[in-house]
Amino acid sequence: MDYVLNVEPRTESGRHVKHVRAQGYVPAVLYGQGQDAVSIQFREIDLVRILRSGGYSQLIGLTGLEKKPVNALIKEIQRHPVRRTILHVDFYKVQMDVKIQTDVPVHMEGESEAVKGGAVIIHHMDTIPVECLPGNIPEYLIADMSKLETLDDAITIADLPVPEGVEILAEPEAPVISLTISRKLAEDAAFTEEGEGEGEEQAEEGAEE
Repeated sequence: MDYVLNVEPRTESGRHVKHVRAQGYVPAVLYGQGQDAVSIQFREIDLVRILRSGGYSQLIGLTGLEKKPVNALIKEIQRHPVRRTILHVDFYKVQMDVKIQTDVPVHMEGESEAVKGGAVIIHHMDTIPVECLPGNIPEYLIADMSKLETLDDAITIADLPVPEGVEILAEPEAPVISLTISRKLAEDAAFTEEGEGEGEEQAEEGAEE
C-alpha cells in the first residue's frame, strides 16, 4: 500500500473538537459495513502530504487503531471556506473482497495539434465513476490528447483505457474532454471573413464601373 496515515482514537466531540484542532489535529470519523462509526484524529500535515501525491481516490492504510492497518477510502473532506484548511474527514473502511464504487481522476497525456494551434480545452469530467475491488482502484485514467487533432474531435468514456477488473459507471459516448475555439482565433477568423467580404464588394463595384 502506497499511502499510510497514522491516526489515534478521539474522545472529544461536538463543540469540544475545537480543542482537537487547536492541538494541530483534524477530527475524523471511520465507518464501514457492519461496524459502528469510530471517532479518530490525525495530524493535518500527514494527510496533506498524501493528497498532494494523488492519494485522494486511493486506498489509505490507517495505522494506530488495530494490529494491522485499516484499509479505508476518503469519502468526504470538509474545508474552511476561506483558509481551506481541513476541518473534518470521513473515512470509509473497505472489505478487500467486496466491490466498491468510487471516482478516479482523469490524467491527460500527449499533445493535441489543435491545442498547439490555439484551441481551448473543455473538461466535461474531471473524475470518472468506477466500480471495482478496493485493490484494483486505478490511480487515474489516461486521456490521450493526441486524439484531438481538430475542433470537431473529442475524448469520450469509450476512448479511455480501462484496467482489468475495473468497470466505468458512465455512458460510453459521454464526453470527457473536447475543444473550443479561443477568443483570439474567433476574432482573427471574424476579421478575415470581414476583410474577404470587403474585397468582394470592391471587386463587384470595380466590375460595374
